[in-house]
Amino acid sequence: ELPARGADPGMPGYVKVAPEEKEEGEQLVRPEGPEQRGPLAASLRSSLCCITKDMCGIKAVILGSVVIQNTTYALVRRYSRGSLRETYSTSSVLLVMEIAKMLLSAVQIVYSDAPSDVPHGSMMSKYGFLIKNSLTMLVPAGIYLAMNILGFLSLKYIDAATFAIIAQMKVFTTAIFSVMILNRSLHLRKWRALLTLTLGVVLISHEAMPTVVGRDGDAKMRLAYVEYLFGLAASLGDVVLSGFVSIYFEKVLKSKTETYSVWDRNFQLAFWSILIYTPIMLYDNPRRPFNGWTAMAAVCAFVGGVGGVLVALSIKYADSIMKTIATTGAIVFTTILNAAFLDGPFTLPIMAGAVIVMVSVCNYNDKGDPDAI
Repeated sequence: ELPARGADPGMPGYVKVAPEEKEEGEQLVRPEGPEQRGPLAASLRSSLCCITKDMCGIKAVILGSVVIQNTTYALVRRYSRGSLRETYSTSSVLLVMEIAKMLLSAVQIVYSDAPSDVPHGSMMSKYGFLIKNSLTMLVPAGIYLAMNILGFLSLKYIDAATFAIIAQMKVFTTAIFSVMILNRSLHLRKWRALLTLTLGVVLISHEAMPTVVGRDGDAKMRLAYVEYLFGLAASLGDVVLSGFVSIYFEKVLKSKTETYSVWDRNFQLAFWSILIYTPIMLYDNPRRPFNGWTAMAAVCAFVGGVGGVLVALSIKYADSIMKTIATTGAIVFTTILNAAFLDGPFTLPIMAGAVIVMVSVCNYNDKGDPDAI
């Protein structure tokens, strides 16, 4: 066997040729291309290109949606609680969010072909099976309740940009809980990224803190200072709970003893959340549980519900690079829009701290150069 002209004998893609003697009129033999391999190969190649383009399109849509949702959710909550001082029940907004997520998950469970331990049968039998085996999701349902309440409370006292940047400390708490619960080991590069992330958050928190003039100070300034510390504490509590529940949810999703799809788990989570939120809402206002609802309250519920759907889609389609871009993009837009429309701080230290946090998030998700020595 001899390689075709221009082909490398050590590489695939060369074909057999006749021995030295060639009959008159014999044509040169060239490596097979898509045209010589027939219409089937060409069709397959075209289909793969289309699939790749479709996947890229889906990821781009999810990426843009996550950035918009993260930015909008922080801003509308800040505007509603901090600027308008609306007094609707937080649990009523959360309940509407969970009902919407449960309905969407219920539809997806019927039509999804993802691997699951849910037995085949009628729609109601699937729902009954999931509810019967949903006790595992009681813990994250309770934690998400506390996180959402802390988030609304925090945005009442601190601006949306500071909140969005402090929220990135969840990278730090998630890493710590992954070491403690999942026994993971982190590269020194990641620890350095976590250190710079913390320093960036500390810089921004200090810069955004109201100043108190003198020991006695002005009563209004002292009140603003105390409220800021209260909002900061609520935000940090949200961050700690977020890190824990992320690792818990990952452990549940990757369980080897049972197999459930993301939509199955979302359905179970929404079920317990509704059971928890309903009595709290009725306790807040037994006769008129939706008292104080405004258009902004409905917007908060809608944007929050969309966030739950995007979390599920991100788990399915997104990679670490995409999540990093979404996170940093949300920080940039939240900081700019918060300064433009909600009178938020936009000083040089704030901008520097935001850049430090964004670079730290990128560095943490960077897997390093595999070819580096």
